[in-house]
Amino acid sequence: MHRFSRFALALSAVAMTAFGQPSKLSETVNVHLVEVPVTVVDREGNPVRGLQKENFEIFDQGKKRDVTVFDRVDFASADSLQKTSPLNPAARRSFLLLLDMSFSSPNGRAKAQEAAREFIAKTLTRRDLAAVATIDIEHGFRLLTSFTTDRNALVQAIANPNAFVSGDPLQLGALDVFTAVLPETPGATQARNARDDDALENVKDIARLEKRLSDSYNRTRVERQMNLLSAMARTLQAVPGRKQVVFMSEGFDASLVQGRDARAVDEAKDEMEQSTSGEYWKVDFDARFGSTTTMTLLDRMARFFRGSDVVLHAIDIQGLRVQNDLQSGAKINSNEGLYLLAHSTGGSLFQNANNLSHDFDQLMRQQEVVYVLGFRASSDTPGKFHELKVKVKGLPAGSTVSHRGGYYEGGTGEGAMERTLTNAEVIMNDIPEDDVHIAALVAPMPGKSNGQVPVIVEMNGDDLARGAKSQVVKVDLYIYAFDEEGIVRDRVFQRLTVDLSKAGEQLRNGGLKYYGTLSLPAGKYAVKSLVRLPESERKGFARTDVSVPGVYDVAVLPPLFTDRPGRWLMVKGAVHGESGPFPFQINGEPFMPSAVARLRNGEPQQFAVFVYNATADEMTWEATLTDPAGTRVTTPKLVRELQGDFVTKLVFQYDGAGVGPGNTTLDIVIHKKGSADARRASVPLLVSN
Repeated sequence: MHRFSRFALALSAVAMTAFGQPSKLSETVNVHLVEVPVTVVDREGNPVRGLQKENFEIFDQGKKRDVTVFDRVDFASADSLQKTSPLNPAARRSFLLLLDMSFSSPNGRAKAQEAAREFIAKTLTRRDLAAVATIDIEHGFRLLTSFTTDRNALVQAIANPNAFVSGDPLQLGALDVFTAVLPETPGATQARNARDDDALENVKDIARLEKRLSDSYNRTRVERQMNLLSAMARTLQAVPGRKQVVFMSEGFDASLVQGRDARAVDEAKDEMEQSTSGEYWKVDFDARFGSTTTMTLLDRMARFFRGSDVVLHAIDIQGLRVQNDLQSGAKINSNEGLYLLAHSTGGSLFQNANNLSHDFDQLMRQQEVVYVLGFRASSDTPGKFHELKVKVKGLPAGSTVSHRGGYYEGGTGEGAMERTLTNAEVIMNDIPEDDVHIAALVAPMPGKSNGQVPVIVEMNGDDLARGAKSQVVKVDLYIYAFDEEGIVRDRVFQRLTVDLSKAGEQLRNGGLKYYGTLSLPAGKYAVKSLVRLPESERKGFARTDVSVPGVYDVAVLPPLFTDRPGRWLMVKGAVHGESGPFPFQINGEPFMPSAVARLRNGEPQQFAVFVYNATADEMTWEATLTDPAGTRVTTPKLVRELQGDFVTKLVFQYDGAGVGPGNTTLDIVIHKKGSADARRASVPLLVSN
């Protein structure tokens, strides 16, 4: 589940002179960490546990690499998950539920939708990511949702995949065949004259031609699907870690790819007669031996899957296949086509089951334990593909090893869909991004129904303006609020524009400041803010964990500092839910809080603390500043108490004494008299000279 990390380690070789001074000679080598997820199952399909770093050997283009990173994630073990950072993509499994809209019947798709809903509701864990997509040879590959924890979005996409359209910019059957029917004349006898024989032969020739045209048409459809799957795999390279594609389909006739099934006896007899009579032009060699072009496309598809660390598991939604029935007699009814797709990518075929939930359970059991191997490799040829092999020692007999098949040096570039997935992954996996430095303040306030949650995002002006190719800077801002179950309860997307010819100087001297409001029910949330510059794809990310209070709960906002007037270019965004007066006011005077408390050493500063559902005479308070070593350095003084409806505003004076430059923490603890509960709010302070 680890990813091919998108960073470079610069190594400088510095030559030293005889006097110990560095010379001007230097060399830079780009080094990437390549992470390879490995799963090992025994002959019954159960995960093999207890393997150590010494059990694994990894080969890059045939060259053995030293395993410098080793991790083990057991999704059935709570202890294992607690030891794995939630920020690490290895701590999550990524599943793409892919619905085949071309090679499936309405009944099969209905079964697949029901099984997918059950999989999302009962099988996925909170750490698992899932996405929904469709593949249709007429309309292409459609990604309905990005990889997300939002089960509601997934279920909605599955319910109506053809019509589903997400308003979120990140989105966190049988084929028609030509059949020749030979006429059966009533009262026909075995004796036919030469003219009748010629007529029958003409009908057979027409049937052969129609079958060849039908096979060519169907083979084109299969090739189209392989090309779409290849493009999908290249797109999924933007998603870190191993991606498990769960392909729900009834499949295609494998003979279109690899040639005629050995059980097709009648066709074999016809070809023998044609060959012995010298009528070679009547033999369809693609039908007999398979299509070289289609096999090449299959190999190409498998290479893209290996390079993007994608595995395709096929679930046969036709269920139990019947090879004989009373009406049509013996027939070839195979899911070999699905096996070809899955096997070529290292995946499994789940077949002959009318209960698809059993197939999902079996798939999850195979992914229960993941070993992550990491090694460092230089990147000299961007886009070059590297084949990977992993050997595992000390395994039980009959065990199966599945691992990432390869990687590309430096990636292969991003299109629109890849960018959507990449940005969604930043949000879902809390991937650090600091090309644009941002800070966020989230101030959850109780409300009558939902809580009103102002969000302030500050963006560094120099970072926004750096490298601008025009006088207009465009900034995309995404804000998401995830509850404890991973559901998106509210979100904001806004494109901001700054005209550098008019506001460039102010932007560079300060920055851009956004103010918006979310509407959230009481509970705990992760509020995630992503800033993206579309022109350069530079980004900034911040996460804030908050608890939204109930309407009658005692709540304490973070200490609110203000910046000097005119520092920021201000942008007021959407206000969701109940719209009331501007919440940040002291004595009727509005102010805009700072997301980061920037203080000067020795300079006095005031700040406010808002306490809801507790009056001044009902509570006690404690305010302290603590340096990075954990030493209490000063105690701010209370200078004013302001009582309003449901809110008490405490104004403190910080005198600036005793705090040197660096990071300091301001803690506020509120006790309501007669209660053992305490409410705490903390903010970091950035102190400068």
